[in-house]
Amino acid sequence: MNERQKAYLQSYREDFIKLFPHLSAFANKYFVEHFNQFKNVVDSWDEEPIPDGCSLESFEIYYGTANIPQICVVNGVLKQYELPEVEENNSSITMISEGDFVYIEIEGKEFINKIRGVILPQVITNPSVLLNNIINGDLS
Repeated sequence: MNERQKAYLQSYREDFIKLFPHLSAFANKYFVEHFNQFKNVVDSWDEEPIPDGCSLESFEIYYGTANIPQICVVNGVLKQYELPEVEENNSSITMISEGDFVYIEIEGKEFINKIRGVILPQVITNPSVLLNNIINGDLS
């Protein structure tokens, strides 16, 4: 890691600790492993929560450090469902809706929850997508 990258990491660590000074030891312990989640907390902190009663028709859920969503719902239709096989809770959970981070949990601690009063859709599954996931062993 070069000096520029170290400074970038340090800047986000300092910003996170300003938001959560009581969690500085937590941030120091997990910061590199969960850098993207910590960065997303800092970058999304000032965004308004979704209004209570608002319907959330499209969202993506990421577990751990996955680069693609394990769950993806678009206009109330389940498009992706691939839960990782793990024996314990995932180290992080991130939910994105409309390009905004609406829920972030790291190592069991909830940092952003902008979906408290949101109405989640009744998810309609596309039988061909569901069958394809089953055949390929992607459905947990």
